[in-house]
Amino acid sequence: MPKQVPSQAQEEPIWQRISRSCRLDDRPLILFDAVDSTNTQALALAKEGAESGTVVIAQTQSNGRGRLGRTWESPKGAGLYFSIITRPPLQSKDLSKITLAVGLALRNGVAKVSAIEARLKWPNDLLFAEKKMAGVLTENDMTAGSGPTIVIGIGLNVNTTADTLPVELAARATSMYIAAGRFFDRGAVLAAVLREVDREIARLVNNDFGGILADWRANDAAYGKWLTWLTPKGQKITGLSLGPDEEGLLHIRDAGGTNHPVLSGDLEITVAR
Repeated sequence: MPKQVPSQAQEEPIWQRISRSCRLDDRPLILFDAVDSTNTQALALAKEGAESGTVVIAQTQSNGRGRLGRTWESPKGAGLYFSIITRPPLQSKDLSKITLAVGLALRNGVAKVSAIEARLKWPNDLLFAEKKMAGVLTENDMTAGSGPTIVIGIGLNVNTTADTLPVELAARATSMYIAAGRFFDRGAVLAAVLREVDREIARLVNNDFGGILADWRANDAAYGKWLTWLTPKGQKITGLSLGPDEEGLLHIRDAGGTNHPVLSGDLEITVAR
């Protein structure tokens, strides 16, 4: 028998309203019952001319994509799985900063509707009690003539219950429901997160990455902790997290005092030395 989300799931008036209207404020929503990946759908729709600000959202994904080729588990009706099509007037050197800006927006949006004080793990994770609650995956299409199209994918565990999580994720994942002990209207959460995303992207466009970075650092889950970095070449480096720099690049300092800039790869917070 399939696992179900809490019975209160039928009491989502805001979610039901936006599902019927396919709009949230002035923003168009494209709602699917099930897709392979909202990012895949959003990239295709962007190529067809979907307007900036369009949100592609699904009740479930069969192949939700995470960072480093991972799959995002998407229990039907339990979480928010959506992608935002945006075309911000940013220089190419600033596009990588979007992930940090959106992570901060996600953290603030969750806090405003729930009072859950989640923390950020570079570059794209939202953690609560050291467990992953949400993730961000940004992808771009540089072929458009009017400038780059950025697709911002967000997976957020909202009403996911402990028994809904796959066994292999139970020790590493959490949800707003688990953290707060109550059910949330996904429509209200979506609206709050989208408002914060708009705010942080506007700050980035207005050259306030310094302010974004200061706010991000204030919510850094790993600063001053030991991290194990699995580099793209398979090398393991353990060091103290120094946080992201002015370009958004993470730095860790190993036991010998060498500073390692982290471009990509897997990161795990380890026990303190």
